[in-house]
Amino acid sequence: MKGGGRLRRLGIALHVVQNKLILRGEAGEDRPIWVNSPVVDRNKRRVGRVFEIFGPVEQPYIVVRPNRGVDVTAHVGKKLYVDEASRRDGKWKS
Repeated sequence: MKGGGRLRRLGIALHVVQNKLILRGEAGEDRPIWVNSPVVDRNKRRVGRVFEIFGPVEQPYIVVRPNRGVDVTAHVGKKLYVDEASRRDGKWKS
């Protein structure tokens, strides 16, 4: 992935359900998380997109729909991020 995209911590991947990652969101985040935001790992490798958000506002659960070919089980227990720069430019495709 090119450039110095701005990463924002999304949360830690807890487990996989029906080939989707379930994350526990970061506590105390004051900016909203948007459905369809691009999700990357700490090396900025594309993982998928935010599919659904549910639970308490302070620390929501986030469902990530992985991109084709991504091994979702490899991300369990790891922090994932939203690439805010890619979300803004609208050019990031899954």
